[in-house]
Amino acid sequence: MAVPYLGVFGVLLVGYMAYSFWERIDPRYPIAAGLLLLVATAVTEELGASASADVLAEYVFLLLGAGVVLLLLEQLRGRRNRPATPLPQGSAHPEEHSTDPSQQRDLPTQEPLDHLEQQPVALVDAPGGHDDQKEQAGDGQSEDRQ
Repeated sequence: MAVPYLGVFGVLLVGYMAYSFWERIDPRYPIAAGLLLLVATAVTEELGASASADVLAEYVFLLLGAGVVLLLLEQLRGRRNRPATPLPQGSAHPEEHSTDPSQQRDLPTQEPLDHLEQQPVALVDAPGGHDDQKEQAGDGQSEDRQ
């Protein structure tokens, strides 16, 4: 009895896709694996084992297809979670009215300068506070000389 390896691989791949979508694993992993297997397929074909290369090509097809499906699902998830912001009345160009990054909740990372108004910022004293007095004294001396 022959084991249907392609069917077993397909079932395992569908299980991985569900787990990957649930745990938010990077959807590019199956694509990277498919590309590596594609290189292995080319090497196998070059070595003269075309039957094995054909089987590997089927696995490549499944991996690349799974990666594309995961990327599409990730895009749909991103659109669904993003809050819709209505444009102001009379706006013809939506790119003119971009939302403030501090109001967006799904930022991937926070930049160091975001939300400065929430953090106290220390006042900076002028480093040459004494130079100010020297200039005034110098200005007074120059007026006296004239």
